[in-house]
Amino acid sequence: MVNKNIIAIDGPAGAGKGTLTKRLCDYYGFSGLDTGSLYRAITLCMIEMEHDMDNINLEFAIELTRKLSDTHKILEYAKNPQIRSQLTNKYVASVAKIPEIRAIMREYQISFGTNPPDLPDGRPARGAIIEGRDIGTVICPNAPVKFFITASPETRASRRLKQYIDQGETANYQDVLASIIARDEADRTRATSPMKQAEDAILIDTSLNDKEQTFQVAKKVINERLKIILE
Repeated sequence: MVNKNIIAIDGPAGAGKGTLTKRLCDYYGFSGLDTGSLYRAITLCMIEMEHDMDNINLEFAIELTRKLSDTHKILEYAKNPQIRSQLTNKYVASVAKIPEIRAIMREYQISFGTNPPDLPDGRPARGAIIEGRDIGTVICPNAPVKFFITASPETRASRRLKQYIDQGETANYQDVLASIIARDEADRTRATSPMKQAEDAILIDTSLNDKEQTFQVAKKVINERLKIILE
């Protein structure tokens, strides 16, 4: 049976999409997919293979992406903490903007939404939550629930700085802020599937809400729109 219980969550880096997705998945028994981690996984794999990231070989990148997605190895790389390293952050936008790679990932993400994998404990998923930057506009435009999660660049830079420090990396706030702003610009202006809020998406600014408030706002919307399914 094709799954129709899909929640699309979009927004810029560091806004809190991942935190909200995990909380909602645990609460509702949905499978979650961080699509940004997929592009980070590809980038990390290329870095570990010592590929020249300043001069990406398109043919190599496309073939690698196909192999990683066909074998689901991409999900293993996506669990590596190094996908959030400063080095990965430096190059992920360059990988994510390649149209051919986005096309492969689009098929992968759509398949996840329509046929979500079982939960870690073996239970069948009651639905899928997919987070990224073009989920509500490109990947799952007919999702019954859509959110656009955002926060000020300064708030997101502070969060990312703490993440780097917790990972044992040395980082400077101004450099992290500049990286955040540059990534936002790249995501908004790329020719293929730019980041933007879907017209029917609910906007949540996590600069103003804490994690619990954000969860409660999202839960209220989901309960209203998927009420019959989740009773």
